[in-house]
Amino acid sequence: MVWRELVVRHRSIPAVIQRGDRRQAKSLGRFGDAFRSAGVGLLLFSVVGTTIAGAEVAFFVTLLVAWLLFPVLVGVRSTLDAGCAFMLISIGVVVVVGLAQAGPVP
Repeated sequence: MVWRELVVRHRSIPAVIQRGDRRQAKSLGRFGDAFRSAGVGLLLFSVVGTTIAGAEVAFFVTLLVAWLLFPVLVGVRSTLDAGCAFMLISIGVVVVVGLAQAGPVP
């Protein structure tokens, strides 16, 4: 099979754009964006849940999985930016949950 036929047969985004069906290419791109957003959202939800539960090992595993998934979710070039933002948000979650669980500071 020729490479071009293989790509067109599997209807990847470049093949759809090459054929001129831009509407379908946009819908495929939106699905990828939704998948990435859902992945990052689940990671953040997991950080909040493990912080509230006080599960330090699960929190560490969540951070490790996030760093391993960021190249897939946001791309290799944006991994460091996304990872640093995720770590800052995670630190904020830990601080807010810690203050909420400890009650008012005298």
